[in-house]
Amino acid sequence: MQCPFCNSYDVNRLFLGGLNVDTCDCSSCGARWDQDSHSGEYRTRGRCSSVLFPRSQR
Repeated sequence: MQCPFCNSYDVNRLFLGGLNVDTCDCSSCGARWDQDSHSGEYRTRGRCSSVLFPRSQR
């Protein structure tokens, strides 16, 4: 999986089955976003921190 913001492949992904959404976090640029797990369609950019991906201390 490639980051749509910096094109890095250093992406963490968490599948949320009830919503059919992949929640993604790029370790290179820090971007967070959601995408449809079936089509790969970009859904929305996530907030800087959430329960799934807390804000990192960089």
